[in-house]
Amino acid sequence: MKQRSFLSLLIIMILLFFGTATTTLAHSINMNYSDLNIEGNEILYDLFIEQKDLFQQFGTDLDSLVNDELASQKIESYLQEGLRIDADSKPLTMELVSMNMAQKGAARGMEFQLTFIADEEFEQFNLHYNLVFDDAPAHTSVLMIHVGDYFQQDMINSTNRDIQINLPQDQQQGQTKDLPQPKIGAVLWKYFVLGIEHILLGFDHLLFLLSLVLIATRFKDALKIVTAFTIAHSITLFLVATGRIQVIPYWVEALVALTICYVAVENIFVQKAKWRWVMTAIFGLIHGMGFAGALAETGLPKSNMIGTLLMFNLGVETGQLMVLCLLLPLLIWLRRFPWYRKMMIVTSCLIFVLAFYWLIQRL
Repeated sequence: MKQRSFLSLLIIMILLFFGTATTTLAHSINMNYSDLNIEGNEILYDLFIEQKDLFQQFGTDLDSLVNDELASQKIESYLQEGLRIDADSKPLTMELVSMNMAQKGAARGMEFQLTFIADEEFEQFNLHYNLVFDDAPAHTSVLMIHVGDYFQQDMINSTNRDIQINLPQDQQQGQTKDLPQPKIGAVLWKYFVLGIEHILLGFDHLLFLLSLVLIATRFKDALKIVTAFTIAHSITLFLVATGRIQVIPYWVEALVALTICYVAVENIFVQKAKWRWVMTAIFGLIHGMGFAGALAETGLPKSNMIGTLLMFNLGVETGQLMVLCLLLPLLIWLRRFPWYRKMMIVTSCLIFVLAFYWLIQRL
């Protein structure tokens, strides 16, 4: 009896954790980016930071800050302190051209248009990025460098915030035929890690996986469910991220919540998972759309888009397997107890309530 009470309490605590997570965190992809265009001795810097990462520093009402002169000065000072570009060991002059609220995929945040001007043209520069890490240690920003037709990409995070950028010598002509291209191994690895982080921070995705395997009586059944989900998930990830199909992020996020509601209700009335893999494949298509559009917004490199998508998807599936390897043995062991069915029904009811709350909030 004590064991049963402990497990029930543990499940309730997990669900409460999911419930207190904001919907911006649910099924989220980090949408922050730093897009730099180099023209002669000038760098045009397009910076986007999600609202959730700016929350501790400026609060949630960012719209009012944009139109407030004193608040704008505070934001500009914050950027001056936390963002610096050096060329030939000299800091470039920064100017804030504009700032406004913007929507990128399913993420809302603040977009800044900045210019950095040097005294003369340069062949390399150092980017020092120290924004929001104190309040959001997991903050990640996709770095994109454009010089004519030349493109370079990297990932800014708490361990990689000081980056040296080497530019092609004939940048003025924009000729890249014989120029050495940037190494992509590090970028691909970072997209792999980003895929794992997506699963571990995608609370609605984790809850969906939990709902799917709650009625699995054998490891074989769970494997069929997960395989169907993985295949379907991958299909829409590639189709949406490469622009072959277009989706409306808000509707997709609402449908993701709806799929969780349906599975939770089905768990109450169905006791076998024989045909669940078919339904899972259909719902997997929706979940794949849930983050693919946002991933494309981060500036996938056209020269290696397939490789980047493959590594990100591999990271997603790796994170998914990590969770299932911990979850499935526990659930299969618990099925030996006569009270498992009742516990599963209670858990499914709680999942339904939480998913329905997400559905209403997203609509």
